[in-house]
This record gives sequence, C-alpha cells and structure tokens, in this order.
Amino acid sequence: MSAQPDLPSGIVLLESVNRLRDAETLMRHRARTRVGMKPNEFQAIQHIAVRQAAGLPTRSRQIADALGVTGAAVSMLVDRLVERGLVRRSPDPDDQRARVLVVTDQAQQALSAAYGDLPVAVQKLLDAVSAEDANRMAALASAVQEVVDGTAQP
Repeated sequence: MSAQPDLPSGIVLLESVNRLRDAETLMRHRARTRVGMKPNEFQAIQHIAVRQAAGLPTRSRQIADALGVTGAAVSMLVDRLVERGLVRRSPDPDDQRARVLVVTDQAQQALSAAYGDLPVAVQKLLDAVSAEDANRMAALASAVQEVVDGTAQP
C-alpha cells in the first residue's frame, strides 16, 4: 500500500506499522523455527545480543520486562539457555553480587543461521533513509509509545 492522497496520513502510517509488525512476526517465527527455539527463548537471546552489541549489560530483570513475564519465569528461562550453552552469566561490572547475561558464540551462530542474509538486506533499505527522515520517524515512534505506555494499566 503506497500513500494514498484520499486517506488521512494517520491511517497510512498505522497501516504501514501493521504491515511491518506482521512481517516481523513472520520473520521471527521462521527464524526461531530454523534454530528450534521457543518464542521466549528466541526473544531473550535477541534482546541480550542487541544490548551486548551496543555494549550494554543485560540483567534478568530487563529480560522479564522485555518479555512481560515474572522474575521466576526468567530465571527458569535463563537456566534453560545456560544449560543449552546459549547464554552465560557473568559478573555484573556495577554490582559484584549480581550477574549479567551474555550470549555465547553458539547463540550468535544460531542467530546468524536463523536470519541468514536478511539483516544485511534490511540494513541496506534502512541505510537509504535520510538522517532527517529517520529522526522524524524515531521521534514519532517514541511519541506513540509514550501515549500507549501512558494508557497501560498495571
């Protein structure tokens, strides 16, 4: 669906977001199926890997928040991932009593196998967006997220 002058821009944007979300859901399903992971396992590994690539530590609480599950559920999830050699617990640089989660080389290889060349192809598309447009889209996404988060009930 391309932008149609007879539709309000809000509708065009929402439809675009819906199509992007549907494509991401299908992509994640295919990717996690390729490597034989459950949805929460795959999401947790992705979350940790993204933060790790950005040089940010990941704690169990952040995984719980990202997945919308309890701390106990994350503890069991992380135990399974550690047993499978996909994640390891390392000392937290900010709190020696705590641990941070780190994806292993095996998990990185699984993510690469799951996605193949897809990240490169998508990155090429995204790199073609101007910095001004990217900043406008990011600001819009943040504003929408704030509104949605503000209406969420505990």
